Amino acid sequence: MKARRRKKHVGAIAAVAAAAAAGAALLIPFQSSANEEPKSSATAGAKSIVYDPGVKLRCYAISDEVRGLQYGGDSRDCKEIDNPNRVDSKCTSFGYTSKHGVECPAWRFITYNWDQSKLRAYPGYDHQVHGPSGSPLKLVMQNNSKNLRDSSGKQNCELKEVAFSHEYVGSSIKRHADRSLYQFSDGRVKASFDALVEQSGGFKCQEKRAMLTTDFIYKTARGISLISVVHFDPGPFSKANKDGVLWTNKCQTDAGKPTGCRVTVYGQRLQPGKKTRIDIDFTALAKKYAKYLNNDPIPAKSQIEALQIVNTVKGADLKSEVSNVDLTVG
Repeated sequence: MKARRRKKHVGAIAAVAAAAAAGAALLIPFQSSANEEPKSSATAGAKSIVYDPGVKLRCYAISDEVRGLQYGGDSRDCKEIDNPNRVDSKCTSFGYTSKHGVECPAWRFITYNWDQSKLRAYPGYDHQVHGPSGSPLKLVMQNNSKNLRDSSGKQNCELKEVAFSHEYVGSSIKRHADRSLYQFSDGRVKASFDALVEQSGGFKCQEKRAMLTTDFIYKTARGISLISVVHFDPGPFSKANKDGVLWTNKCQTDAGKPTGCRVTVYGQRLQPGKKTRIDIDFTALAKKYAKYLNNDPIPAKSQIEALQIVNTVKGADLKSEVSNVDLTVG
């Protein structure tokens, strides 16, 4: 299978599905903060490493991943996490400036392969935030392409994604008190959130894809690495190998050049319409699937880049709701 590549300033996207085995696509952040969060150093036990644990603040951007541009957002609650160490001139487009200077969002929605004319349309996509600020917000991602036609009038079978993302290293993802970056090797890395999915109708494309995944992204000397966990695959239509692996890039490009390692596996399953608490131990997964991660699953130098929850479809309609999202190291 050939991996898709985005524009250079946006970053690479890893296609993690073959024709017979659907996987999860990697949405790489198109910008990162150069600043840091000099809070207290890690203590005994797990600690959140994001500025907005539980996602309680409306301090977010909305971005088109293909075009590498921001086309929406909400900054009304950003003042709650004002900090001189969150200042980053790269986030000017977000439109929020505190007394310290331009600051980045705490998180963002990302879309892939959707034209903005299809926002809040059917077929089309949507991203919604429900609930009072200060309480866990419900983040709704609608991804509806079942009846989407291309310019010739045929069924559109492009990959379509709507995702939630914690990123902006130093501005969304914290740093240590000594200003160093959080590494995958700093402790046991876990993600948790509440999720609900609802698929409407069947499929219109040969590849049956309506999936929800959690993607943990980290940077090593080889490049960007990914551990992707599939929670919803209604068939299931993807067939894992004997080790439980759905897809791997074997830590190399299509041309055989060494690169970051990417592996996709099944995790906690979601039943349609049933809200479920998802808990993922990425440290345990990395160790379990070490041979798919160059037999060096948690390098000493392995910068934590992002946590993303991705709704991905081809010729299908899928609604997902997430809340109480957190990323911890302990």
